[in-house]
Amino acid sequence: MDLSIKKLLKRYDVKIEYTNEVEFTARLFNTPKGIVIIMHSGMPDEMENQVILHEIGHIENDGCQSYQDWRSRIVMEKDANEYMLDKVVVDYIDSCDPIELNSIDFLEHHNLSQSLDYAVRNLIRKNCPNSDDVKS
Repeated sequence: MDLSIKKLLKRYDVKIEYTNEVEFTARLFNTPKGIVIIMHSGMPDEMENQVILHEIGHIENDGCQSYQDWRSRIVMEKDANEYMLDKVVVDYIDSCDPIELNSIDFLEHHNLSQSLDYAVRNLIRKNCPNSDDVKS
C-alpha cells in the first residue's frame, strides 16, 4: 500500500479488514467503532490501492451515506471513481512523456473499464497543460 494512501486512511481514521469470506472486492462500513473498509484478501497492490482510493472517494464525497436509490448509487459511484482516478492519473502523468499520454493505455494498464475514458482524458488535460491532443 502506498504511503500517500496510508496517510489518507489515517486522516479519515479508516481501518481496513481483509477477508476471503466476502463476494465483493471492497465495501465501506460506518460502524460504532469507526469507518472500516472490508476488502477481499489477495488483491495485487496496484488494484488494492485503486480500490482503497475509490472507497476513500465515498468518504470524501458522500460521507459514508448509503445509497437511497439507483440514481444516487450511479452518482456516488461516479464521484468515487473520479476521486480515485484523480489520484492515479497524476502519478501516470508524472511517469510519462506528455507526448506519450494515452487514456486507453492508462485504463488497460490499470485494468479499468474503458467507460472511464472521458474522465481520464479530462483529468490528463486538467493536470498536464501540454496534452491538448490526448491519445485514446
